[in-house]
Amino acid sequence: MQLQEALVKSSRWEAWVELIELFTGLFLLAFLQFHLLAVSTIILGPATFNRDAAFLDEYYLSYIGIPLVILAILVHGLVALRKAPWRFRELTVFLQHSRRLAHLDTWAWFVQILTGMAVLVLAAIHIWNTLSTWPIAAAKSALRIQASGFSNLLLLLLVAEIHAMVGLYRILVKWSWIHRQKFTKWLVYATVGFVALGLVSLLVFYFIDVKGLA
Repeated sequence: MQLQEALVKSSRWEAWVELIELFTGLFLLAFLQFHLLAVSTIILGPATFNRDAAFLDEYYLSYIGIPLVILAILVHGLVALRKAPWRFRELTVFLQHSRRLAHLDTWAWFVQILTGMAVLVLAAIHIWNTLSTWPIAAAKSALRIQASGFSNLLLLLLVAEIHAMVGLYRILVKWSWIHRQKFTKWLVYATVGFVALGLVSLLVFYFIDVKGLA
């Protein structure tokens, strides 16, 4: 009887954790794409970028959004990494089984783990650098990228988009009735599109004349 109650409690707790992981993941996915679109306004010119940044500050959207994003990253990271193969033996067994099964979803989960850990580190650096030069402005962003931030932000762009789209793939496989073949190629197209947009934005920041913006 005690074992049965323990299993029920465990399954209920696991269900809540799964929902927390789902909703925090969707929130971060939406934020990532919105953030990328907002940053890409630099393509239209520094004035457009600065206007949008000022709008977010004026209505306190940045001051509300940034703490929520940090909280979501921490919560999502904690619940998502609970099943990671932290021990060497667990990792070895996982890799052996993955090679034998050659199953896409198994490798997708492993990619999620690796990119997720990279995102935690790179996002923390990006948030710190952004807050240390607050408020956001085209000249400040360009200066950071031209100084030393280009490679870090490019890597963050790649791992974040891969993590987000693979995560969306796993959500659709788990929670959707749509067959994976019908949405997998579109997720690949979306990943390539967002990465290309982010790369163009980074290049604009990298080659922009900072002195001309001052």
